[in-house]
Amino acid sequence: MLSARSLTMEYPGVKALNGVDFDLRGGEIHALCGENGAGKSTLIKILSGIIPHGRYGGHAELSGTETRFSGPGDALRAGIRVIHQELALCPDFNVAENIFLGAEPLRRGLIDTGRMEAEARRELAKLGLPDLDPRTPTGSLPVGIRQMVEIARALLDPGNENPGGRRGKVLILDEPTSALSAPEAERLEETLRGLRAAGYAILYISHRLDEVFRLADRVTVLQGGESRGTLSRASAGAPYDPETVVSWMVGETSNHAVERAGLSPAPTFAQTSEPVLSVRGWTVTSPANAARNAVENVSFDLSAGEILGVAGLMGAGRTELAESLCGLFPAPARGEIRVDGKPYVPRDARHAHAHGIALVCEDRRGHGVMPEKSVRANLTYASLRDFCSRVPGFGWLLLAAPERRAARAQIDALRVKTPDAEFPVGNLSGGNQQKTLIGRALLTRPRVLILDEPTRGIDVGAKAEIYALVQRLAAEGMAVLFISSENEEVLRLAHRVLVMRGGRIVVERRGGELDLDEALAWASGGNPT
Repeated sequence: MLSARSLTMEYPGVKALNGVDFDLRGGEIHALCGENGAGKSTLIKILSGIIPHGRYGGHAELSGTETRFSGPGDALRAGIRVIHQELALCPDFNVAENIFLGAEPLRRGLIDTGRMEAEARRELAKLGLPDLDPRTPTGSLPVGIRQMVEIARALLDPGNENPGGRRGKVLILDEPTSALSAPEAERLEETLRGLRAAGYAILYISHRLDEVFRLADRVTVLQGGESRGTLSRASAGAPYDPETVVSWMVGETSNHAVERAGLSPAPTFAQTSEPVLSVRGWTVTSPANAARNAVENVSFDLSAGEILGVAGLMGAGRTELAESLCGLFPAPARGEIRVDGKPYVPRDARHAHAHGIALVCEDRRGHGVMPEKSVRANLTYASLRDFCSRVPGFGWLLLAAPERRAARAQIDALRVKTPDAEFPVGNLSGGNQQKTLIGRALLTRPRVLILDEPTRGIDVGAKAEIYALVQRLAAEGMAVLFISSENEEVLRLAHRVLVMRGGRIVVERRGGELDLDEALAWASGGNPT
């Protein structure tokens, strides 16, 4: 029903797709797997018209006719529906209005609200939500329920009486269960099986290999922008199992990239004192669904001079763990944390800094740098109080000279490539922005440095500098919690590795004891051997 031939797509400095072939048949669930950066998102954007015809090489066909989509609206009218991981609902509209957005039933030229709400109830009931009131404002719902509303909108079939009604022939679901509880995920799987029986062509993107192999008729693996192959449940060819998918996903490219960056295997680490950070039974409620936990019963110790790596796939709970340890995650948490043996209850970033914990967050552009501000201002933002003096009868006065000296010292120590300290940080490369954020954290003089995706979106040379910096900080006695989606760099850099899946730690190993295939199998729910 939907096929792609020799698809290529390049961004500046990156070949996202390199001659990818793919086909999706009616009446099947076809899973698309691959590590972060494998090309899955780019392929989806081409098939759904987000990347318009003419911007990519090769061609795509729908029911034998070449697609020439100029935008996602063309794909929608052709019957291709995408449920993105990032929800696209209008929070101020109610549930019924979101489900029927763009296809509202009319009566005498006006929206037939009664019919719209009645049909919304019917669509929600199909997804096992008969008690959800269609008049509920969508923005008031947990993320998991909003995900189900988005799916209801994609599955909408208003019927032949409404000429404007939509019915998708092709459904593309990108990590659809990432915000769902186990019962909601089971309900979704049953819905998808029913749609497959009804003849829908379903493209299912997921890191969770257990659900992939429960659902999929075929599995295609992308690695480094290329198709490694397709497994079929009905074929007598390659084994239809998670182990084959994991081996295809890993390939050699990632390891070679780490080697080119100059990252040697981590040395062994011998704990010689009490841990700086001790976490016991740490559990964090999911803001998407109060019935499930984003982090569940996590326990670990982190010592001075140790690099503790946290590996896992998207949605594993790594970022939720990092943010909750600093009081920055918007959901209740319970458990016990001790810093230098003393009880610590996270409140906010300032409170974390006061207890010697600093976080460099994963979203560099969204929650990290202030792009219009100078490198100096970005470096000293979290420690401005250290450069102020209280003047009686006047208030606090910023001492500009000490602030400038501290900023200059960090620029020199971290080798931030900038014309001067007053240069706008948004004009620097991604790697230099990342080093600026690390410098900001270091100016708070932490005992524990938490790095969440510190090498995301930076080139190999900048990665090598980040690796060297982390190793130097550990050698100087800092405790480092290193979180990355690039599992190979975690395995190479960390003295000890935790692998997370579904909010839990599923395995712990010393550096060098866990290879990439095994780590990915643990992270994705495969069968480690």
